[in-house]
Amino acid sequence: MSKQPQAISPAKNFFAGGFGGICLVFAGHPLDTIKVRLQTQPKPKPGEKLAYAGTIDCFKKTLAKEGVKGLYKGMAAPIVGVTPMFAVCFFGFGLGKKLQQRTPDEILTYPQLFAAGMLSGVFTTAIMAPGERIKCLLQIQASTGEAKYTGAMDCAKQLYRQSGIRGIYKGTALTLMRDVPASGMYFMSYECLKNFLTPAGKSHNELSIPSVLFAGGMAGICNWAVAIPPDVLKSRFQTAPEGKYPNGVRDVLRELIREEGVSSLYKGFNAVMLRAFPANAGYTVEVLRRRPPDLVEFALQHFTQVLENQRNDQRARKHGAKPARKGIKFETNKSTKDDEVEEEEAVKSTTGKYSRRVSVCAEAYDPDDDEDDDAEPRVVHPKTDVQRRRLQEACRHILLFKTLEKEQFSEVLDGMFEVLVKPQEHIINQGDDGDNFYVIEKGVYDIFVQKDRVDVCVGKYDNKGSFGELALMYNTPRAATIIATQEGALWGLDRATFHRLIVRNNAKKRRMYEAFIECVPLLKSLELSERMKIVDVLGARVFKDGELIITQGDEADCFYIVESGEVKIMIKSKTQASQQDSAEVEVARCSRGQYFGELALVTNKPRAASVYAVGETKCLVIDIQAFERLLGPCMDIMKRNISQYKDQLVALFGSSVDLKH
Repeated sequence: MSKQPQAISPAKNFFAGGFGGICLVFAGHPLDTIKVRLQTQPKPKPGEKLAYAGTIDCFKKTLAKEGVKGLYKGMAAPIVGVTPMFAVCFFGFGLGKKLQQRTPDEILTYPQLFAAGMLSGVFTTAIMAPGERIKCLLQIQASTGEAKYTGAMDCAKQLYRQSGIRGIYKGTALTLMRDVPASGMYFMSYECLKNFLTPAGKSHNELSIPSVLFAGGMAGICNWAVAIPPDVLKSRFQTAPEGKYPNGVRDVLRELIREEGVSSLYKGFNAVMLRAFPANAGYTVEVLRRRPPDLVEFALQHFTQVLENQRNDQRARKHGAKPARKGIKFETNKSTKDDEVEEEEAVKSTTGKYSRRVSVCAEAYDPDDDEDDDAEPRVVHPKTDVQRRRLQEACRHILLFKTLEKEQFSEVLDGMFEVLVKPQEHIINQGDDGDNFYVIEKGVYDIFVQKDRVDVCVGKYDNKGSFGELALMYNTPRAATIIATQEGALWGLDRATFHRLIVRNNAKKRRMYEAFIECVPLLKSLELSERMKIVDVLGARVFKDGELIITQGDEADCFYIVESGEVKIMIKSKTQASQQDSAEVEVARCSRGQYFGELALVTNKPRAASVYAVGETKCLVIDIQAFERLLGPCMDIMKRNISQYKDQLVALFGSSVDLKH
């Protein structure tokens, strides 16, 4: 074994390790995002496909839906933690060597180098665990369609409010299981390769740049070859809803092996290996190529310039200019420009027909970035008084519009344009990117979904309703094909206006209601993404004291959750001769977090009771279509509650027959 180089001072180890770590994050974060999304994607249900078929597919879909920015989601957390983490890592390795050396010049064996590296892994876990937790949550939230956290600090605050410090450090044991052996493998293999590549009689300092590049890159691969199985378990555990894995790593491992086999422990392998070599070798080569006299000063200047270049590119993209650099030209820039041209032409034209684009490729919309929306010119498509009245009537029952302020709703009506359709005309096609949201004024439209390459009709819209919002809200391809069966009329709202008014309003609504929804016992069995979809379809209604909310015998059209105040449930018995026709008996009360109105929806019968507000009461409302689509997982709970209603009626009237009427 060749003689080891002289020890570098702890201060230089600290700064060199820290800035080298920043380089690693910049170089490897896009592949890390892909890795986490592959590791956390659930097993598809029968008849469904995986969200991502592999590394390249995940890269393409992330780029198409979220742009380059999507590949760097969650980077703030590792950037903040990487300097102390790498500094502590190198300090731990140096300390591990020192503890084993009897003299400063003693050459350590490979097992001793492995042990020293393991000690560095122990040191880094305390810093890595919270950063990894936050990073993973931010990386997956766009791929699941949810946007619960606005950034790293917001994520940390919410985790602390929900679960305290334990919530932030969730997954620490798995991080330790990953980093301790992986760090040992990294340092041992790096020293081994340097010794192997150094010619006899030469010093490590005389190694060529390609040799150092190879040693660092291969050490990174050895590191991840050991780390990837516990890393898969860690990613799954840290991004899972609270309570899903009560026994920790055992439950995660058992579920993965049972449902997806041993190979699932190597999910994201390709992305990891693509990342490992350049991320661990790049900065070392740059230092050796430039040979700076002061390593710390060089690192500071180098990464300051990298950060400045990134900020300039982000500003350029935000204002519609091309980044001042060479690289891939993404179709998103062209599409955005095309959208602006089409929008300008639409404003100028008052009589032209509005063509529907086949495909629009755009970055994911972030409502929090739209600070200058009020300064944008309103999109107005002129309408006659008759047209506007027809449009208002068509939009009257559209749930997406019910939470808008009066001024916002008026702006939506201004921005909508009429689309006349012919029989067999395709309004939207499954798999296309979203361009417009549509409200039906008249006509019948079949809904087709492709299953096993065969188009299957799964339903229809009959002279009312709306469609096309999901592709715009979540930047996903169209989920179905809509075909007109007769002549009809639609009202369209373009993607840009929909985002600016509807999606931004929904984002505000999410922030307002997401904490409340998490406290509703009925919805705790749902996944986070399912709860967020419920928030998106919520409406809100305020009732005065004594106001009738539900009338016994009416047809059911929606479901209610009490946000504030109280309601009383009154029933008029049809089976008791002693009860007068007008007499009602109170059977229950519901307060904050409790729900009512589900009975008629579950049993498909008229309302079995009347409900009145007690004091001023605010209720969240979910219409029947959203109820059937989103609350399927809660059906067992609601059916159990129906049996409780029967017991109450038996106690009051001696019979539960009223529930069947």
